[in-house]
Order: sequence, then structure tokens, then C-alpha cells
Amino acid sequence: MKFIYHYIILIILLFFSLSCKLYKKEFDNPVDYIANNDLGVGAPALVFYPKTQTIPQGQSVKVESVIVFHTDSTESFTGMHLHIQFPNSLLALDTIKPGLFITDTSNSTPLFTYNFDGTNQIDIYTYFLSAIKLDIEGTGHIADIVFNSISSGTDSVSYNLNYCQMININDEDIPIISRRSAEIVIQ
Repeated sequence: MKFIYHYIILIILLFFSLSCKLYKKEFDNPVDYIANNDLGVGAPALVFYPKTQTIPQGQSVKVESVIVFHTDSTESFTGMHLHIQFPNSLLALDTIKPGLFITDTSNSTPLFTYNFDGTNQIDIYTYFLSAIKLDIEGTGHIADIVFNSISSGTDSVSYNLNYCQMININDEDIPIISRRSAEIVIQ
């Protein structure tokens, strides 16, 4: 009888252990230079947040443009030019707003403007303007880009680093090493 009792307990334990599924949680922190580096995205980098989004057709989608530096190699900068490409068969541009980092948490107003070519390319120009500081340093949120979904499918919003530029107060280029795109899934 004691043997049968242990046998039943063993079967129950095996049933529960084999029926459980463990999920691996993936985190998406755009300013985590270690996680970005593991993905092959070296700093300084331009990244979009979130990395992946799934939305229903007809909904709007927001992606944040973020500059990421490694903590031991942060450089001061005053201006940026971002060249962004998106799939115009899936998305239509709605709104572009300056991010919190470039506005210095509302303590200054940046020069922030953009050009849209009418199809699938956006050029964002932003310059840090402050009466107290000449430049900013660190990792942060540069812009919010809002799109309207127009058809179902999967594609990415990405930076074209051949045209992106970051400059310091002396109008010298600061190299941008890599980029991370944002995948958009529209159902």
C-alpha cells in the first residue's frame, strides 16, 4: 500500500512538471546599451522603441526615437539629423513631436523641424537651444513619430545611417555606430 501511495505521488509530480510551460520574458529597454550590444547594436546608436509592436488595422502606432550612448563614452552634442524610412504601403505619417531629452524636460525649447517627402522618408532636424547650457550629454528620447496603419502586413521603420548626423557645439561630427529598427505588425 505504501508503495502504491509513493507511485501515485510520483505520477502526479511528473504530470505537473511535464504539463508546465516556462516562458522566457523578453524585456525591451531602449536605453539598455548592454542588451542592445548583445543584439549587435553598438553605442552610440539610434534605436526605436518599442522594438516590436502588433496592432489592429486602422489603429495608430507610435515609435520613439532614442539616442543611446555607452556610459563611459558619452559625448556632448547640440544637434541631430535623423533620416527615417518607413513602409508607406502599411503606414501613413500622422504626427512628429520632440522628445523629452532634447527639450531638456521642458526647461528649454529645441529647434525642431522635419521634412516629409510625401512617400516614405522623414528627415528630422533638431538642435538644443538653451540660455544656460550649450549642449546636452547622455542617453535619451529624441522624438515621437505617430503613424496611422493603412493595411495589414509586417515591416520595419528604420534609420538610414548614411544620412543621419550628430554634431557637437563646434559643428564637428560625432559618429553614430549603429541602429535598431522597429518592427510593426498590422493585423
